[in-house]
Amino acid sequence: MTGVEISLLDVKKLSYLLVEGYWQVSVVDEIESTQTYLTTKNPMHGEVIAAEFQRAGRGRLDRSFDAQKSKSLLFSFYVEPKRSRSEWGWIPLIAGMAVESVLNRQKNIFFTKWPNDVLVSTSPANGKVAGILSETHSEGVVVGIGINVAMNFNEIPVPTATSLAMNEIPELDRNFYLAEVLKEFAKLLSAWEKFEDLSERYAERSSTIGLTVEVHGLDGKIESGKATGIGPGGELILEGERHIYSGDVIHLYT
Repeated sequence: MTGVEISLLDVKKLSYLLVEGYWQVSVVDEIESTQTYLTTKNPMHGEVIAAEFQRAGRGRLDRSFDAQKSKSLLFSFYVEPKRSRSEWGWIPLIAGMAVESVLNRQKNIFFTKWPNDVLVSTSPANGKVAGILSETHSEGVVVGIGINVAMNFNEIPVPTATSLAMNEIPELDRNFYLAEVLKEFAKLLSAWEKFEDLSERYAERSSTIGLTVEVHGLDGKIESGKATGIGPGGELILEGERHIYSGDVIHLYT
């Protein structure tokens, strides 16, 4: 696939698309990291920062997140969830569901991977199309989302990644996706804050639930077994009622 022309992010267009919500979006041409920007200030609930390019984008576990200018949708936002902090592990899952839901309106090939990725089922090795980083800050959570939009095969950062363009998604307007993901996140967050059980909804579009997995913990410990569900704090449940709150998950396909 050749390079794809893509429109720049437009604050006026985003304001129009989000006129009925509480989101306040700012757009910058270049920034160190949208995540770092919000986690080093006192943001308001609903504050969003999006960038055409990040000089030092951050992924989960302080990994780098690299993307060519304007080829990906890169943004972070701050929310103050109206539930106990012990349950905030649901926030990255809600973000993943929001991304997956919006993308599946274009083509029904997207699934979440616990706790922070969105994958494409039809790409080689279920390629990663989006990543999510969630960090507690002040009285809430900063959520960072990166979606590979217009990259071609030669532009993807790692061989296990993919993009919307590479999967022949016709809609590549990042303004549309930013607005729709924020609106879907707000809807799901509201349902969760009203104590609606989202675990079944999450499992329906999860590539993790039902698979045998290995979870590599930060302490070097490895847990393995069939993933059977999601717990009240957003944790992954393995067979034997083992609750996993963090770690890198490897899907063991058979």
